[in-house]
Amino acid sequence: MTTIDEALDYLYGFINYETDSSYSYESSYYNIERTLILLDRIGAPHEGKRIIHVAGTKGKGSICRILSELLRVQNKRTGLFTSPHIERVNERISVDGEEISDTDIINILNEMRPVIDDWSLSTLPTTFEILTAMAMYHFKRRDVEWIVLETGMGGRFDSTNFSFPAISVISPISLDHTDKLGSSVEDIAREKAGIIKNLCPVVLGYQRYPVDEVFRRRAKETESGLFSVEELCSYDVVSMSPEGTRFDATVDGTPLEDLFLSLSGEHQVQNTVTALLTLKTIDMLPSSDVVKGALRGISYPTRLELIVRERRFLLDSAHNRDSASVVAKAVKQIYTYERLFTIVGIVKGKDIEGIMESIVPVSDEIVVCDPVTHKERDTGLVYKIAKDHFPRCSLITDIYEAIETVVRSSTEHDIILITGSFYTTSPARSYLLRER
Repeated sequence: MTTIDEALDYLYGFINYETDSSYSYESSYYNIERTLILLDRIGAPHEGKRIIHVAGTKGKGSICRILSELLRVQNKRTGLFTSPHIERVNERISVDGEEISDTDIINILNEMRPVIDDWSLSTLPTTFEILTAMAMYHFKRRDVEWIVLETGMGGRFDSTNFSFPAISVISPISLDHTDKLGSSVEDIAREKAGIIKNLCPVVLGYQRYPVDEVFRRRAKETESGLFSVEELCSYDVVSMSPEGTRFDATVDGTPLEDLFLSLSGEHQVQNTVTALLTLKTIDMLPSSDVVKGALRGISYPTRLELIVRERRFLLDSAHNRDSASVVAKAVKQIYTYERLFTIVGIVKGKDIEGIMESIVPVSDEIVVCDPVTHKERDTGLVYKIAKDHFPRCSLITDIYEAIETVVRSSTEHDIILITGSFYTTSPARSYLLRER
């Protein structure tokens, strides 16, 4: 392979659970054994690294980014592995904020290919498992000290669960991937609790649902200390604006005052406090001044991201009831506008009803569009449910046409919210930044 297109064609030639959800959730398909074997065959690049492993339904990506930045500003060389990506797969693997290059992807896959091609066809690793191993290989080559790992889906069977981390983190649990992880928040919590290892401390982030006992049982079984953010920390939001959130916090007895986070919304404050407690638990919490500097510089595309291009566009990849509810609340709290136009695209299998019930009360106009994805879509059903809740809803399947139609109908005093899926916000973001 000599070009990035050839490398990506090879990478995506394997089973990819992110785009093909037809595989049943059982250990013959979803397991960590293939990842462990692959890592062993490429020289166990993860060994000797200190790892923070983060699972959950909401906020885990934000927690990972905040952790990575707080380690980096302490001059700790830090690798970050997250998913999904917004535009380029390179976004998933970074060292000290620098994404892996196309050249490194090509070289690593060329070095890994003989090992992978020697596998029997019936046990070939998946795209995500190869990506996980690529990340570890890149981190070893770049001599990182710390690795922050975000689980892909679940926890127990996720390929990132190969690790024996310095600490595990559980972000808020809510209903998502119910076809795989279970139909109740307790079922989903049990899957996420699978990342808790023997004698490994775990930080439990703010929870909306009563799932604490699931994690306490798992921590007791594994003789792991559990540190609850709600019990050990507090915060006070001073002000919120499109530029970010100002707040004070106390983290397990340590006061941190006049912090400014360049991410909007109270939920991001909760994610930040979770990250701060995680670092304090492993004696890696930096000084107040260092924390302040780090939090000011954090950005996260498509998480209440404001893009101004003739109109104010607000992008958030909320794709279940709870995340959509958080977005709706944040929009009302933070922004001033005359009308809110909402463009929504949702992939098949998500909680369409819940998402609509959350965004309808804050929307003045709603346009349903197709997400841009290989995943299954049922936009006709999305439109039907949306119209049941909001009779003035319209259907424009092409997302770019939907954007231009709403621009013509709106004014500079309005806000255009684009939401429902990464597969909606990602192409919208590319279009807004490049075409408009």
